[in-house]
Amino acid sequence: MISVFYFSGNGHSRTVAEYIAKELNCDCVDICVPESSVQSFETAVAVFPVYCQNIPKPVKAFLKMLDAKNVALLATYGKISCGNVLFEAEKLVKGRVIAGAYVPTGHSFLNGKAEFDKNALLMLCERIKSPIAITVPKRTKHVFANLFPAWRSRIGVRIKKNGSCDGCGMCDAVCPMNAMHLGTPNSKCIRCLKCVSACPQKALKFENSFVLNKYLMGHCFDELIVYL
Repeated sequence: MISVFYFSGNGHSRTVAEYIAKELNCDCVDICVPESSVQSFETAVAVFPVYCQNIPKPVKAFLKMLDAKNVALLATYGKISCGNVLFEAEKLVKGRVIAGAYVPTGHSFLNGKAEFDKNALLMLCERIKSPIAITVPKRTKHVFANLFPAWRSRIGVRIKKNGSCDGCGMCDAVCPMNAMHLGTPNSKCIRCLKCVSACPQKALKFENSFVLNKYLMGHCFDELIVYL
């Protein structure tokens, strides 16, 4: 049995996961849904974004408890840097890794579109159907990437609430870190922007700092890398 699992703030990783699930004709499950990894799987595909060259906290927790014989790992990134997250994710999973990919999409903090090269992932889908163990190579990671990544995101991105908020609590419900209270984030927020995407009143917006905008606009790396 094959299942695709994903973590997605504003939809980029979800879009990739849904495409993979369609090609494999299997379920596509949000890892933030309770009991998403309780049962055992022959093959599991994990799709998740790169945050400051790191694996998001909810994804780390999911990978550690995932019970699957075979695991394929897909990391989406916003054309800045994919870091070394697949190598690090391989160390977290119990099953053998059979495929991996760094998939460039639009950057969340730049309102980028969820576009990616679908054809390039078709070979990966075929490998998932006929699994063979691989070793994910180690990539270069910035020396400061592990230095308080969530804190750096909170400094670089502000989440702002406008007068449209009606106190529905949707942002509280969808937050994977339990970091929201009626539109106001606390120090546990990882700036995944899931709350911004889910708000039915469009009452939440995000605003980048000048320094972050300068950094994001000055970098572009958009190579799709597949390991089979």
